[in-house]
Amino acid sequence: ELQEEVDVLGYPTGGDSLSVTTGVVSRIEMQEYTQANTRLLAMQVDAAINPGNSGGPVVNEDYQVIGVAFQGLDEAQNIGYVVPVTVVQHVLHDIQRHGRYTGFCSLGVSLVWLENRSFRKSLGMMKEENRGNGGNLLSSSTTPQNQKNLSGVMVKEVGPTSCSHNLLLPNDVILEIDDIPVANDGKLPFRPGERVACSCYIQTKFIGDIVKLKVLRNGQIWPKPLECRIHPVKRLVPAHFDNKPPPYLIVAGLVFTTLSIPFLEFSHAWDNYQSDQISYLLGLAYNRLEQESDQIVILSQVLAHRENLGYDKLEDLHLEKLNGERVRSLAHLKSLIDSESGSQDPHGEQDTFLRFEFQPKNVIVVLERSKVQRATLEVCKEQSIQYPFHLGA
Repeated sequence: ELQEEVDVLGYPTGGDSLSVTTGVVSRIEMQEYTQANTRLLAMQVDAAINPGNSGGPVVNEDYQVIGVAFQGLDEAQNIGYVVPVTVVQHVLHDIQRHGRYTGFCSLGVSLVWLENRSFRKSLGMMKEENRGNGGNLLSSSTTPQNQKNLSGVMVKEVGPTSCSHNLLLPNDVILEIDDIPVANDGKLPFRPGERVACSCYIQTKFIGDIVKLKVLRNGQIWPKPLECRIHPVKRLVPAHFDNKPPPYLIVAGLVFTTLSIPFLEFSHAWDNYQSDQISYLLGLAYNRLEQESDQIVILSQVLAHRENLGYDKLEDLHLEKLNGERVRSLAHLKSLIDSESGSQDPHGEQDTFLRFEFQPKNVIVVLERSKVQRATLEVCKEQSIQYPFHLGA
């Protein structure tokens, strides 16, 4: 609970023996988990959490474990974050149910807070009060008859692969989730005197669970709550590869991989200064997934070979097309290159060249199809690379 005294145990930098720091719980709300690149419920404490503390238990005055220390805030003093035991238990129950960690569920929608009165009024959520000639209040309403002023959040966008696809529509207003009223700032009642984001409630559910959504659509409350069978939403740019090697594909020395958060972190994408290419890739990081198999394919570097002469300085480019066809994933790129017939030009003749189109700056790379396989094998042999590709799971 808030203001509860806690001890953080661990072996942080600065010594070899057990370190114990004391503080209080100062805040409980959704926070960014930097390792997972997602927002989950977290506790903020003012006990010192330093490098080496991560993974250490946090206990209360009764020596009960209430969470796990996992990150601090560099720009402030004595602000650390703890994974609540409820989040840890959810992960363990998820593994027990499904045999593996499947992730935290989401509605897969972008929401707009409705704290502005005019905004709510435009959506038919407000009753109007006008004064007559005698100064008496006359009730006129932009909401359905006998309907009170409403609160909720508006759906701005629905993810094509989310559980809400074909269920919720843009401009729908979510009024209640499982009969729990949603406030105009997207919060739900949590404990006496506390509130949390509505996404926090959804994250307590598991794959296949059903949540009921009371919705205002076109100014009218939908007759029945919409039943949504929820599941985690896969991201176009993954935060990790489940402790597996990242995928790659080598084509005549051109090294292709998929855009990921670890790649952006390695490229210092969030630093004050970065190249135009990294800045462009960072802008793609939060694009929505259109199809389950979609990936953003990038050229990470070029391993020098006579066949890629003139291209060896290229790096960090987004591959958009191959021979005019949009590249949807690394596997799709490999299938296009390996195609026996290859693509055909308007005259029906087989393409003898591979034409890669990259962004930013409209970079074009052309390779001769018949020489690609041999060049790839020579590059792999020279660089001691056992396999020319690894596409992942």
